[in-house]
Amino acid sequence: MASKEKGIFSFVKGIRNEIKRITWPSKEEVKKALVAVVTICIIYIVLIAIADFIYKGLLTEILLKL
Repeated sequence: MASKEKGIFSFVKGIRNEIKRITWPSKEEVKKALVAVVTICIIYIVLIAIADFIYKGLLTEILLKL
């Protein structure tokens, strides 16, 4: 049981050491990335909405002709 506890504590200590070595982005980098992600999401949403509108119109015309 002692070796298992030592293993768990060693594992947690290793995780803490790895987290300390991470180079976190600055606030400016995070803001730039956030703006890029939001912009791409908005563009994607608009493109999907346009495609949905076109397909809805096409399917409505096709089904009304049947």
